[in-house]
Amino acid sequence: MVALERDELYTVIRTAVRDALLDVLGTVLLLGLALLFVATGARVLADPSSGGTALGIGGILVGFGIAASALGLGPSIRE
Repeated sequence: MVALERDELYTVIRTAVRDALLDVLGTVLLLGLALLFVATGARVLADPSSGGTALGIGGILVGFGIAASALGLGPSIRE
């Protein structure tokens, strides 16, 4: 087993924590964006005078796709 010095260990832990926090922030932002698409699509579907049924369904599907990607259920959009 390789012994790490204190400075090296600090650098490794700091980098790992920073990466984890950025991953969490990215996931939260993607879920917020997905919620925006789903809410906008639902609003378009709920308004019968807009006539944008396809647009509303498309917005909802895009929102679900972004949410699935953010949660690791689909292909990643971060890479």
